[in-house]
Amino acid sequence: MIRKDYFQKIIEEFAKALATIMGLRKDGEYGEAMNKIDEAYAGTINLDPKILKSIDESELVEFLQIEKQYDNQYLKMIAELLFEEGQIYVENGDPVSARNVLGKSKKLIEYLMDNDATFSINWYDKIAFIDQVFDH
Repeated sequence: MIRKDYFQKIIEEFAKALATIMGLRKDGEYGEAMNKIDEAYAGTINLDPKILKSIDESELVEFLQIEKQYDNQYLKMIAELLFEEGQIYVENGDPVSARNVLGKSKKLIEYLMDNDATFSINWYDKIAFIDQVFDH
């Protein structure tokens, strides 16, 4: 019960942070949105964003599951943050950084689509967006 309450608190904290990040991005406050993303990685998820960004896409899921012992709920949160960050890079004209983080987001989303009981139609929209970025 304690673990469930603790994780529920993390989910609520993350949802608030994500809403703030999305609002800042939509308002064009990219620097502040990136700061909030880094805060979410460090605080809510307890993950150094520099390490996350340096890991090769092919090793990402294994690293997060084995090294960090994250379950699918954490993978979902990380995929969301990577996706938001990628959108910021796209909107800010940084295609190299966008491809780095969006590729990792896509890798996590595809993993979750195959290995998580929860289904989200939103995942298909995100993959379509990522594929569109990679086509340009």
